[in-house]
Amino acid sequence: MNLEKWEGKKCDFETPRRKDNDSLRAVTLLLGLAIYIVEKVIAVNPELTPVKAQLRSFVNAEAGEFHPVSDPDIGFRGPPHLRVWTFTDDYQYLTESDEHGFPNRMPLPQTAEIEVFGDSLLAGVGVAIDREFSTLVGRALPIKGIVNFGNGGAAPNRQLMTFRKFGASFRPRLVVSCIYLAADLDGQLVFDSRLRDGAKGNYNEYRLALNDRLQPKSFWTFWSKVQRISHIAGKLTDLVLRWRGIPLRISFPSGPDVLLDIDSLRARAIGLDRQDSRMLSMIDSLKEMRALSQSGGANFLVVLIPSKEEIYGAPFMPEVMNQARVLEQCLEQEGFTVLSVYDVIRRRAKDRSAFFPHDIHLNAFGNQIVADALVNWIEKSGVLPTKKDLAKKGPSLFELTPTLAHL
Repeated sequence: MNLEKWEGKKCDFETPRRKDNDSLRAVTLLLGLAIYIVEKVIAVNPELTPVKAQLRSFVNAEAGEFHPVSDPDIGFRGPPHLRVWTFTDDYQYLTESDEHGFPNRMPLPQTAEIEVFGDSLLAGVGVAIDREFSTLVGRALPIKGIVNFGNGGAAPNRQLMTFRKFGASFRPRLVVSCIYLAADLDGQLVFDSRLRDGAKGNYNEYRLALNDRLQPKSFWTFWSKVQRISHIAGKLTDLVLRWRGIPLRISFPSGPDVLLDIDSLRARAIGLDRQDSRMLSMIDSLKEMRALSQSGGANFLVVLIPSKEEIYGAPFMPEVMNQARVLEQCLEQEGFTVLSVYDVIRRRAKDRSAFFPHDIHLNAFGNQIVADALVNWIEKSGVLPTKKDLAKKGPSLFELTPTLAHL
């Protein structure tokens, strides 16, 4: 075979390969363009945006409004004397704080029959002070003062420090510690770690960094990162979970849908060992807080407040309730008086949400449910006088004074 014929055959051999490569590039380009278009369509259409992406966007926007003041003893507090309007897709409300940065109006009372401690669930997020459950309790009872020491991320160890620093001087008759299990287990661990490290630096930055490191490294962690990049991956996740019978969007006959966080559902579904260091530390803090309360003549009550994942995810993933059951049992074994509002919220909030659509906090209806449960417990326990008690005794001299003056 001569060279000219051989070169001709070589050219005939390479031409189809070039055509295949060009076709592959064209298909890849079209596929990439299609993915880009679908991503943009999903991103700008709220009805199509994946649940996880909506929740992440809300949290990021909300985080920009949080500006705590450093405190060497309790980590941080809210800014003092605050009066700022907050606007989000879920709510608009007036944020207010007292001279210490807690959600109370000035002036503070000299003494307080009730003091309430806990995390941001007590701060009136989304509903403002007037519709927050501690305020509603104060209005329902004939008491002179109730002080709210709600503080973002405050697990029992930070509540204990807050009681020592600010609460004891009010000489309360009832001290209430509120536990939000969805955040307080890890919150307890983080603040304990902070104390061991010498309580240096900005605690809010410290806790956020440590929380990231505490997240379990698994396939789901990797997939969550993929969903941050791709709305398509998030939408596929929503569809697969719905196919498996785990809807992340809960609808009600009236009012907006509530969105559930799949990562929070998975975290709650993990069993809680009775020797878990976080829970043991939490119980130790509560014991010390109870002892200090009782030494001042106050009763001590632990209130367990659920997350929306525990309330609305339990019908599809019953195991999300395991941790709450273990904690409640351990608290009762240690002799604590415990009021769990899980069942009453689940019962009363079947047809109407007790939570905001995106935000983790209780809405006005949810705060009213908790307030009613607390007032009901106080009336039954007899730890404080109620309006029914005053009605049985008849009007006081103070109440009769205007009548006497008129005569």
